[in-house]
Amino acid sequence: MNPIRRSITTSETRVLDDKSGIIEYVASDESIDADQEIMRISGWKFDRMQKNSPFVDCHKYGTIEAVLGKVLDARVENNRLMETAQWAIDVPGNTLAQLGYAMTKAGYLKAVSVGFMPLKVVTMVDSNEWPCDWHGAAILSGRSREGKKVWDSQMRDLNLSDMARKPATVFLEQQQLELSVCVIGVNPNAIAKSYKAGILTEADIDLISSERSKRETAWLASESAAANQARQRKRKAFMEKFENAIKTI
Repeated sequence: MNPIRRSITTSETRVLDDKSGIIEYVASDESIDADQEIMRISGWKFDRMQKNSPFVDCHKYGTIEAVLGKVLDARVENNRLMETAQWAIDVPGNTLAQLGYAMTKAGYLKAVSVGFMPLKVVTMVDSNEWPCDWHGAAILSGRSREGKKVWDSQMRDLNLSDMARKPATVFLEQQQLELSVCVIGVNPNAIAKSYKAGILTEADIDLISSERSKRETAWLASESAAANQARQRKRKAFMEKFENAIKTI
């Protein structure tokens, strides 16, 4: 299983119970992220979350040391995905959870990321570039007759019909698998602000863009010309969004 990740950086973290390590997060909204994607809030499903509800470190699944706690509640409220998580600060040996909770309370750790499986997708991305992460989902091409109707309806519903900037993909339904805490989210504005504040260097930005492009094209043959071209396109698009975000700060 290789779930898709959707990150959001928000200042709207709220401590509900300091003694128990319970914090409320805005986990997702309907903004266009750096991958030119929108998650429809009405499409969130929580069947898998109700069975396990993991709260983990940066989408790491290979060790129990990455478990930071558990998600107590996931709900849709005011057109946002709201989640309540409990940090495992009551476990003496879980020093990472204790550190993360302290960093969150102090305001230094604000980004969360949702790991999910897509169930229904409408996209303007060419079919030969659909990632393997969408395997098993019902995919509508926005260029087909049926898909165009759905796409146009989504743009109207999102009030994007007359906007120059539109997403490339809209996830209509998705199953949440976990909630992660992460240092830097997908949102280029968060990265830009960290760069402006001196937290990230140019070398860090270069590394982030390179790693993202590698991860997003891992489904292609590693030595193929198509893979190299796709990585270059992804890297260029990321850097353009980052540079545009810098200009707005």
